[in-house]
Amino acid sequence: MSLTTKILLGLLGGVAVGLFLGELAAPLSIGGDVFIGLLQMTVLPYIVVSLVSNLGRVSWEESRDLMRTAIAVLGGLILIGVLILAVSPLAFPPWKAASFFSSSLVEVPEALDLVALYIPANPFASLANNVVPAVVLFSIFVGVGLSGLPGNGGLLRGLEVLAAALNQVNKLVVRATPVGVFAIAAATAGTMSIDDIGRLQTYVVTYTLLAAVVAFGVLPILVSSVTPFSYRQVATFARDTLLTIFATGKIIVVLPQLTEDVKDLFRRNQLGDDAVESGADVLMPLAYPFPNLGTYVIFLFVPFAAWFLGREMELSELAVFQGATLLSSFVAPIIGIPFLLDLMGIPADMMELFVVSTVYTDRIRVVLGAMHLVSLTIVVLAVRRGVAEVRGRRCLVAAAVCVGLVLTAVVAARAYLGRSLDGSYSADQAIVRMHSTNAVPAPSVGSEPVVAPRLDGSSRLLTVRERGALRVGYLPDSLPFAFRNVEGEVVGFDIELAQHLAADLGVALEVFRIEPDSISRRFESGQVDIVMSGLAMTPERIARWDVSTSPLDLRLAFLVQDNRRRDFDRLAAVRSQKGLRLGVVQSDPAIRRLIASHFPGAAVETIASPRKFLRGLEPELDAVVYSAEAGSAWTLIYPDYTVAVPLPLVLAVPAAYPLPKGDAAWTDYVSRWIELKKKDGTIDRLFEHWILGEGALAREPRWSIVRDVLGWVE
Repeated sequence: MSLTTKILLGLLGGVAVGLFLGELAAPLSIGGDVFIGLLQMTVLPYIVVSLVSNLGRVSWEESRDLMRTAIAVLGGLILIGVLILAVSPLAFPPWKAASFFSSSLVEVPEALDLVALYIPANPFASLANNVVPAVVLFSIFVGVGLSGLPGNGGLLRGLEVLAAALNQVNKLVVRATPVGVFAIAAATAGTMSIDDIGRLQTYVVTYTLLAAVVAFGVLPILVSSVTPFSYRQVATFARDTLLTIFATGKIIVVLPQLTEDVKDLFRRNQLGDDAVESGADVLMPLAYPFPNLGTYVIFLFVPFAAWFLGREMELSELAVFQGATLLSSFVAPIIGIPFLLDLMGIPADMMELFVVSTVYTDRIRVVLGAMHLVSLTIVVLAVRRGVAEVRGRRCLVAAAVCVGLVLTAVVAARAYLGRSLDGSYSADQAIVRMHSTNAVPAPSVGSEPVVAPRLDGSSRLLTVRERGALRVGYLPDSLPFAFRNVEGEVVGFDIELAQHLAADLGVALEVFRIEPDSISRRFESGQVDIVMSGLAMTPERIARWDVSTSPLDLRLAFLVQDNRRRDFDRLAAVRSQKGLRLGVVQSDPAIRRLIASHFPGAAVETIASPRKFLRGLEPELDAVVYSAEAGSAWTLIYPDYTVAVPLPLVLAVPAAYPLPKGDAAWTDYVSRWIELKKKDGTIDRLFEHWILGEGALAREPRWSIVRDVLGWVE
């Protein structure tokens, strides 16, 4: 049985096991991780050895013209890859995405060190840290320096032996591919949602269409436009070899046959000679370790991964991505993709999706890579043979046809994917359907608390216990701290924390919606005992009420339209805007002073709630100053808006709970109680649920035969 058949059986078997076991198959991902690690183990050392030995073997004096032409043609082919990679994300259909707060929003990213990325000042550190571009550049320099040196034969032979040994190790690992693919497919099929599987087709369809257009459209058209060979000849002369490459998934196993195909093409057109024969023997193996379009274009997975997670790569990010891809394409995608995912800040677990897709896409990749190799070799040999000719009109027509083909493929992919994917937005349900995390007593909700002065002037703590109920006031529009879910229940971070407070006091919980300007009056009348709505503390508020210890900090951010995120996610960008108008909810003198100190040119307007702005009813405002924690919850309901933190400025303001003025015993009790809840993990758990959104919706177990058909497990 062939390896290809075994891999396909492993894939099908893994999918079957995943569907049978469902989430019980999740532990099999460990086997997939082991397999990916073993694949990565030898690839980078092999590329280093291969590059050094291939470049070191070339005599630059004898083959200078040949190499110059090859480098120029390779540059042209890579430019095609750059352009393809630039336009390919246009095939991804639009869809709305939003998410709960993430700590990454308020983390100042480390400055990208382009020197360290590309210059191997310490090549051993670059190897150890998988800095692919620097490793590749180091290998090129060593190979070029080694070429032509007297006595380098022994070293080159040693490197060839080492390359062969690494190749043998890799072959041993490849034998385990069916098992590795089985483990990955089983874990993925058992845990991935149907929506996630559907979105993966976006990458597969886009890559397939573009690879086919480039391999059998763009490359043959361009080659035939500058050589004496027809489009039909270039597109079909290596047909049998390409089929073998597709079946095996490997170029190197048929590299000699590809070389013979090129020679035969020249012979059939009476253009063969010794220069062509020797040139083909040198060019094909020398070009093999260098980037090819098959590998280059498959890095489309990185912008796909960003799209998959609901984020759009900005122009500056795409520029960095293209630059890093240029040198990352020297290595196998199994090495380059993890590096680029990390570089672009995309979660590493997306790599599992990539590995699953490679069962199919690797065969497309190697076919495109083979067409890249033969196209480069044909053009270089035609130039050396003196039969290449660049005719302006013919080349322009060919370029126009190629552009049309690529754009047609992009449009076709977008149209198909737009129809096949469900673009409806449902993330808002993640927050409006939230409930408390455990069985603490639910609060009773009142419309208007009755006036209830303290008993005999005693502490509020005694009054609460004597009354048998804790009265909590919450402010309107206080997502995710206090709000009503779709069932009309008052829920949220602060409401659930109030449930715990009432339970520890041994009393019932009553919650009342109140307005911000009535807090002091409610305290004086005894209508509420505490206000819990994620209020940021300021000097003015501390002077007005007693306040508790802070359970968490809030970070300054802006609520802005998606298309204006870049205007507010950098401090310099915000300060550079003229006539900036900012809305502030529950305006406080300290908040105004804070804004004036950091954004002196901005005009500040007080608004009651961010809701009107998010509905587009306050177009005169550029943004609303809000906390990143609460703003993220609002963007779930209004996905056309986003949270922008003006990095590197990260201002933290403590949230706390207003308490009646002058009641030291009550204030001391609540503050000490909050410290206890910090220590026992209650506040962390509530933060993860209400602010980070973990377990926001009761997630149904993944459909499986063992549970839903056979009923063997609950």
